Amino acid sequence: MPESRRGGSARARALASLLALIVVLSGCSSPASTFDQAIGQGIAAIETARIAVDQQLDDRIFPTTTITALGDARRELVDASMSVSETDTSTESDAALRTDLLEALALGVTGINQARDAMGGTGSLEEAVPALERASDALDALEERASAAEGGRR
Repeated sequence: MPESRRGGSARARALASLLALIVVLSGCSSPASTFDQAIGQGIAAIETARIAVDQQLDDRIFPTTTITALGDARRELVDASMSVSETDTSTESDAALRTDLLEALALGVTGINQARDAMGGTGSLEEAVPALERASDALDALEERASAAEGGRR
C-alpha cells in the first residue's frame, strides 16, 4: 500500500476518534451549561425577531427578509427547546428551571408565529410585539436566575 494512503487512513481514524470524543463529552454537559446555552440562544433569537418586526413596522426592511429572519429565529427557539427538553436533572431547582425555560421559549415561538401569521395576512404585526416582549422578559429573568444559581454553586 502506498505511503500516502496509509497516512490518510491514520488521519481518518484519528479524526473519527476525535469526533467520537466530542460526542461523548457533549453528552456529559451539565444541565446548567445546557440551560445557559439555551437561554442565550433564546435571547438572541427573540432579539432577532424583535428587530425584524420593528424594521418591518417602520417599512425599513423587505417582507421576505422579515419572514426569513422570523423563520430563522423560530428554528433557533425550537432547537433550544429540544436541547432543554432532552436534559435530565438531578435537583428540584434544575427541574424547575427546565420547566420555566421551556415555557419562556414557547412564549417566543408563539410571538414569532403571530408575527409570521401577520406577515401572511392573518392578524396584526403590532400584536406580536407584546408577545415577543413577554418572551424577552421571561428569558432575561431566567438568565438572572441562572446566574444567581451558578454563583451559589461556586
